[in-house]
This record gives sequence, structure tokens and C-alpha cells, in this order.
Amino acid sequence: MDNKNQHKQPSATGVTLLKKMTEKSDGSLSNAIGHRVLSRYSVPAKPLQINTVVQLARGKNVVLLAGTGFGKSQIAKIYYDLVPKHTKGVFLVLNPLDALGNNEVSEKNAAGFVAINLTKLTFNPAEAAKICHGKYSFVYLSPETFLNSKLFPSIYFSAEFQSRLALVVVDEAHLIYHWGMVKSTQGKKKTLALGLHQDRGLFRPS
Repeated sequence: MDNKNQHKQPSATGVTLLKKMTEKSDGSLSNAIGHRVLSRYSVPAKPLQINTVVQLARGKNVVLLAGTGFGKSQIAKIYYDLVPKHTKGVFLVLNPLDALGNNEVSEKNAAGFVAINLTKLTFNPAEAAKICHGKYSFVYLSPETFLNSKLFPSIYFSAEFQSRLALVVVDEAHLIYHWGMVKSTQGKKKTLALGLHQDRGLFRPS
């Protein structure tokens, strides 16, 4: 195989992806992802969805600009299929509104995943322990919880959670500046982005 088509597994503190997928060239990986999506969901993936997943598989941070209804949430599900099941990988998703998180949880649970939306009513030490142990594949939370909760940092910075963290997603990333995250940089993986586009999403592999 040509050296330029060989890819090393990106270094990470979290989970590593399926080796049989990441060793493929970009073209072969794109084709494999497309076949997986069609087989599982019976709906073909859009080229930009596939390309985004390929870039994430290469360990790159991705800022996606796409209109409402494009299927940004589908990207996370596609990428999750590259995560070995035994790792109990966790996807952390920041949503600006609790209602959006609730909708996403319902959609993920219906698709066969296990998800939770962390709110003042649902976030407690018992759920924190479940998150650390990898019970939930998708964890949704608001910027307020991410930045201000006294309990959340104990999860986020724990060695166990970091070993499971597969992807950090910021929905409506153009609002990050207003959330105040640009002033909170003590976390090595707190994702920062600036922008004014209405439909910006940021994906960061761990």
C-alpha cells in the first residue's frame, strides 16, 4: 500500500477506534462507513456526514456548518459504530437547552443506544457513578451544568471517565462565547470555538 494512504491510529487519552477501520485509506474508509450506515439504518449517509466521520476517525477536530434538518446528530451515531463495544465509549454532547437534550435522548434510546440528559432533576451522585462506569453511550448536558456543576468535574476529570470518553460534541457552537466558555480554560478538554453561524456544530474526538 502506498505510504500516503497509510494512517496511524491517532493518539488519544480516551477510547481507540476499530483498527480494521482506521487502517483503511480515506476512500476505503468512506466506502466502508457508507455501507455500514446503509446496512444499519436503511438510509444512505450524505457525503458530508461521511467525510466528517472520516476526519474524526483521523483524530481531527471538526467544525460543521450545516442547516437545520441536515442530520448533524446522525454523525455521532455513525461515528459511534467505529468505537469497539467493549470499551463502553461515551459521547459527551453540550446542548443549549434541556428540551433539546430530552429530544436527543428519546431519539437515541429509540435507536438502541442508552442516553441521559443531565439536568438539575436527573444529575446526582448515583447517575454520576453510572456515567463513569460507562452505562450511558450518550451523555447530554447544558453549558450551565458543564461549567457550574460541582459534581460534574469529578466525573469529567476522573481517569475512568477519560478512558471512556470517545467524542465531545458542542451543538449550536456559535453560542459558546455567550456561554462564557472562552473564559473557562482550566479543563484540558473543554472545547472552545468562536463563530456567529446559526447552525454550527463542533465535534472533538478524545
